[in-house]
Amino acid sequence: MRAVLTTEHGSLSVLKYVNDYPTPEPGEGEAVLKVAATALNFHDIFTRRGMPGIRIDLPVIVGSDIAGDVTSIGPGVDESLIGGRFLLDPVFRGGKGTGMIGETVDGGRAEYVVVPASNLIPLPQNVSYEDAASLPLAYGTAWRMMATIGNIPAGERVLVLGASGGVGVACVQIAKIAGAEVIACASSQSKIERLKQIGADHVINYKAQPFLEGVKEVYGKPRLDGTGGVQVAVNFTGGDTMKETQRCVALGGRIL
Repeated sequence: MRAVLTTEHGSLSVLKYVNDYPTPEPGEGEAVLKVAATALNFHDIFTRRGMPGIRIDLPVIVGSDIAGDVTSIGPGVDESLIGGRFLLDPVFRGGKGTGMIGETVDGGRAEYVVVPASNLIPLPQNVSYEDAASLPLAYGTAWRMMATIGNIPAGERVLVLGASGGVGVACVQIAKIAGAEVIACASSQSKIERLKQIGADHVINYKAQPFLEGVKEVYGKPRLDGTGGVQVAVNFTGGDTMKETQRCVALGGRIL
């Protein structure tokens, strides 16, 4: 089959296109997915460049955000899956492997990929393969922060740093679906305009204004009586931004 291999860690020059890579065969509890769409996620670039402290076997086919059709199954898998449209949860669960598909084992930059059948998510007919493949890593991360851990209710004030990236956009959208009021931060006017288009109530260009000052302008300084600031701050940037993030959060608030 056709595939793009990451042969070693480095620049784009380490990628190698081949048309004779072995087509995978399903084992116990596995299915083979014919890839219809796979997203380019920054994690794929991290994997190619090499991530400190993480060792993977090379060559590997990257691509973790995958949607497609099941073409074959291994022992112990329901035959009704064959021919179905699916989105893939790329993370190994239940002791069936470590890491995730497209990182520690071959992923979606190929015609076919073998996956645990338990990781297949049925794809409704009205959802395109391309839309589905945009979801797993970015939106899974955002959902865990905003819904599973953050449990954000309607009416809360939410600050999202790095809001123009994949996870940040997902956080803004999920917060708005929950009924929260969102203040989104980005580094350029073009990004700010896009964030307004997806529903951000307030925006801060942190290149022009420190985000703490922007939060105070919109909501006031957090006070001991619980007024001012935001109830939730989403910060996956870390570093020097953490201190100022803490100063944005109201009494009893959360940082995700």
